[in-house]
Amino acid sequence: MPAVPTVSALLATADDLLAEPPGDGGPLTPAGRDRGAAYALRIALETAVDAALAAEETGLGELRSMRAKLLCLHHYAGPARARRAHALWNRLSAACKYHHDELGPSHAQVRAWRAAVGTLVTELAASGAVVEFPQQKANESLLRKEAPTC
Repeated sequence: MPAVPTVSALLATADDLLAEPPGDGGPLTPAGRDRGAAYALRIALETAVDAALAAEETGLGELRSMRAKLLCLHHYAGPARARRAHALWNRLSAACKYHHDELGPSHAQVRAWRAAVGTLVTELAASGAVVEFPQQKANESLLRKEAPTC
C-alpha cells in the first residue's frame, strides 16, 4: 500500500509545477503543469479535510464522499470556512477534468487557488474547537429553562 502523501508535500508539488521550468520545460506543457498543480491542490485540500474530521470524531474519517465530508465540516470548522472549502473543492474538481472543447485553468487561477488552499489548510489544522451555532445555544438555554430542578 503506498504511503499517503502529506499536505505539505502536495503543496510543495503544486509549487514545483507552478514554478517556471528550467530550460525547455520537459515533457509537460504549461497547461499540463497547471492542471497537475490543480490535482495536487485538490488532494491536499481533501487530505486536510480528512485530518480535520478524523481529529474531531471517530467514524467521520471513514466517510467516502467528499461532499458528505464537506457537509460535516460545517459543524467542526464553521459554516464560513466550510463554504470556502466546498467552493474551492468544486473549482479544483472542475479544473482537474479534461474536456476537449474547454480551456483548462489559467496559470493565474491555479496560483490563486494555491494561496487559498494554503490558507484553508492552515486554518483547518489550527481549528480544534467545535464551533457552536446560535441555534444550538438558543436550544440549550431553552432546555435549561424547561428542565425541572431537583
